[in-house]
Amino acid sequence: MGGRFDALDSTISPMIENHRRARSRRVALEQRKWLGCSPLCSPMLILLRWRERRALSGLIAVFPSTAEEARSKLIYLMAVMIMDQAPDKLDDVATVVDTLRPYQESLICRLRK
Repeated sequence: MGGRFDALDSTISPMIENHRRARSRRVALEQRKWLGCSPLCSPMLILLRWRERRALSGLIAVFPSTAEEARSKLIYLMAVMIMDQAPDKLDDVATVVDTLRPYQESLICRLRK
């Protein structure tokens, strides 16, 4: 198989944890103001930001295999967008909507509770 079904074998939880870990490492480094003078700080920050963006891109693109995974993905990405004040790209929001479309009815029922 190809295309959208390639990602069905992966699960959402490890992808969420991967992004959460990358984000927390970046935030921790940014909060260490005394490292600002360090020649290693800038390259490390660049690497951590790249890892965070890569983890988020993978999470955005993956198609959940169950309604529960769809719910986890939706709630986590909503939280990320709120923390970041706005989504980086409107295309990302459109991709998330497309990946969650098969679970639309289930998500609507769950979010109404």
